[in-house]
Amino acid sequence: MQWNSLLNPASSPFVALRRDMERHLGRDVESTFAGMSVIEHEDRWTVAVDVPGLAEGDVNITVQDGLLVIEGERQLPVPENARAVFNDRSAGKFRRSLRLREGVDVNSIDASLQLGVLTLTLQKTAEAGAKKIAIRSGQ
Repeated sequence: MQWNSLLNPASSPFVALRRDMERHLGRDVESTFAGMSVIEHEDRWTVAVDVPGLAEGDVNITVQDGLLVIEGERQLPVPENARAVFNDRSAGKFRRSLRLREGVDVNSIDASLQLGVLTLTLQKTAEAGAKKIAIRSGQ
């Protein structure tokens, strides 16, 4: 039996071209997986990062100088006395980073990992909410 994949995105020249373009634009492209989404709620932001196959100890989250950094490594070891005959699973180090907006309460960031999705909750500070501006009369 021959193992191959006609739809292997990692070998696509278009994927490589996009990575090169993103790198030239200064965007974070170190990840071959770890897709990320950011959702804004009234009182918080939710960041979801796909980290399939990783446990809590495999991911490191830091905040320094307004930069949230999520990094880790996924390894796909081949047992001794065996050889990989086909593999199109992503492996290696990844790093995703976000510049935090003003109004994020850095001390209350919460992280949880469930079913391969790392979810971070970033609470907004009171100052981050909408402010009503009082209008003074001209008299």
